[in-house]
Amino acid sequence: MFERGLVEDALNYSIGVLSKLISIPTVSPAGEHYEEAAELLARELDSLGFNVEVIRVPGDYQATRCPEAGGNPRFIVFARLGDSGRRLHFNGHYDVVPGGSGWTVTEPFKPVVRDGRLYGRGAVDMKGGIAATLGAFKLIRSSGYRPRLALEAGFVPDEEIGGRCGTGYLVEYMGRAPDYVLIPEPSGLRTPWHGHRGLLWVSVKVKGLSAHASTPWLGRNAFLLASQVALELQRMMSSVYPARRSKYRVEPVEASMPTAMIGGVAGVVGGGKTNQVPGEFMFTIDRRLIPEESVAGALEELRAMIAWATHLVGADYELKVDYSAEPAINEPGELYEALREAAEQAGVMIGEPVVCPGGLDMWYYTKAGSKALAYGPEYRTAHAPDERISLEELEKLIQVYANLIVALDRRIGGR
Repeated sequence: MFERGLVEDALNYSIGVLSKLISIPTVSPAGEHYEEAAELLARELDSLGFNVEVIRVPGDYQATRCPEAGGNPRFIVFARLGDSGRRLHFNGHYDVVPGGSGWTVTEPFKPVVRDGRLYGRGAVDMKGGIAATLGAFKLIRSSGYRPRLALEAGFVPDEEIGGRCGTGYLVEYMGRAPDYVLIPEPSGLRTPWHGHRGLLWVSVKVKGLSAHASTPWLGRNAFLLASQVALELQRMMSSVYPARRSKYRVEPVEASMPTAMIGGVAGVVGGGKTNQVPGEFMFTIDRRLIPEESVAGALEELRAMIAWATHLVGADYELKVDYSAEPAINEPGELYEALREAAEQAGVMIGEPVVCPGGLDMWYYTKAGSKALAYGPEYRTAHAPDERISLEELEKLIQVYANLIVALDRRIGGR
């Protein structure tokens, strides 16, 4: 659809942007280099003809709504091209998980191209998607095509910790949600996500009685009590959850039922000592919700399970909700049809959309009324050592996103 030379120029541009973006260690939740990344993205969007705002999340909002974010400020890049009432919005998060160990090709924040792949933390999750979006904008601009619908970009922090000071704040800031949203999360080129599971994170504190380790009979070991509670919870969950299956297609299939992971964080409250019977012990539960569930219903069920488990053990407990996000679902519609057409034009055949097993920022848009899909590169190296994106895949994404702008514009731009 687009001239080969223009596609190659857009690819080279995206490689350059992605390399610069990976070089900025925007590690979540510290946020020490968020302003630097936001300024880079703002400059690129400005050079592509967009009207650009760099929004600093207010300090009081951050302190009350996003305590997990810490003290470093949060910056959102919001850009718009065109003044049509119909809006196609691309959302991407520039925060990344820590670099970690085990890298063999390069260091996490020193991007390198080798054997047709670009390596570095964030290459697929999801600075690669942001770079492909910018490449698509460049391709559209270079081709001379002028969409009738308005194009938007929202590049945000904090998706890795729930998004409240990123996409959550941006949706509030915009006032009216965009009509259509494309999120370049790493879904894989053949499988767009039209929804995602919800999540509920809680901390459970089980209470015992402290005592000196030389006289353990004078205390009640909260670690042992909590262990019994956790095992009883696992037994109940393993009995209840497999019988509850989503009507939607979720991949992998194991994620089509509710799941829970106990003990991601665990320890003696206040710090333990070898010679002290632990008086309080805490552990976390990561509960994932299928689209048919709600956070309120999952929390009520979890409270009942914990109450029964602690009753059996004979222990008191406290439960605290650390974070929650509702599931999201979008029925396939004209955004999906336009994406399928766009992918076919780029030589990619996509299947019916599926539900993402994890959580995304999508729910902020869907609850505000937007139609949203996530579609991006292969996900297998996300958060892993030697995270990488294929340059062939990056080129396909640039073409698909540019084709999507044209296809959707032809469908709804003049309405």
